[in-house]
Amino acid sequence: MPLRIAPQPGPQSRFLETPADIAIYGGAAGGGKSWALLLEPMRHAFNRNFSAVIFRRNLTQVTNPGGLWDESGKLYAPVGAKPHVQLREWQFRSGARVRFAHLEYESTVYAWQGAQIPLIGFDELTHFSRAQFFYMLSRNRSTGGFRPYLDSALRDR
Repeated sequence: MPLRIAPQPGPQSRFLETPADIAIYGGAAGGGKSWALLLEPMRHAFNRNFSAVIFRRNLTQVTNPGGLWDESGKLYAPVGAKPHVQLREWQFRSGARVRFAHLEYESTVYAWQGAQIPLIGFDELTHFSRAQFFYMLSRNRSTGGFRPYLDSALRDR
């Protein structure tokens, strides 16, 4: 049986279908927000110039059991992407890459100075400061032939 990867109908599919430059997806825990962030880069998996970085506030949130790193393997490995564990990065056959990183401290953003990130994702946007968001937005650029954009998931309080 062929593998079928698709968003859930409703908010998840609407989030993934938006043409907006900045998309923010909110909702209760278990609504598929983080999975939507993981699904989004797959539309560019065949573009060798594509890269994405999905941020959590700290690295533990990325690597915890059931966290973004574990969940990404359920989507990316079946389509042939290879993990680079030390970098917390998946590389697709085309060369497209998805990295998982953190912005634990306000100053951590400066590690990204000079970066060009076509897709930036923030998982749990409310955990980041306004300054972190806007600094990283300045890194949201691309020379790979497609429009850069930013997606975010946040939990309703």
